[in-house]
Amino acid sequence: MPADPDRVYDVISDPRRLTDWWPRVTRVENVDGKAGASRTQWTNVLAADSGRKLRMDYRCVGATRPERYIWEHELSGTPFEEHLQNQTTEVRLSPGDGGTEISLTASHTLRGSARLAGFMMKKTQKQMLDQALAALGKVFEEPPAAGEGDEQ
Repeated sequence: MPADPDRVYDVISDPRRLTDWWPRVTRVENVDGKAGASRTQWTNVLAADSGRKLRMDYRCVGATRPERYIWEHELSGTPFEEHLQNQTTEVRLSPGDGGTEISLTASHTLRGSARLAGFMMKKTQKQMLDQALAALGKVFEEPPAAGEGDEQ
């Protein structure tokens, strides 16, 4: 990305910015905690293929500025718990030629009969990560907005 790691970290570690780059997120609600910090929690509202809205709760489980940000889907007590044992997304940043190299990793442990569809989950997740990287590229094509990247 044509931006320094601190600027990229500001975007990827702020749940309120997920609507700018994470696929299907239409709204972020109930942010509890400081952007970029471990233990921050939030709810993503996603647009499903069916047109329904899905609410998914997340929490940051690891944050090291400006190198990595990891969040986990809170599955306990949700319909997703039947199919997933855990679901984690990790963003790693490193300085690159004139900007930042980004690595996105989605880790899922399937449960029960959902394990039979693991190959489909892998394909879907790869597409989602590719879309997220493309959307991040668009975020950083433009100059920073006023106040963006300032210390909070």
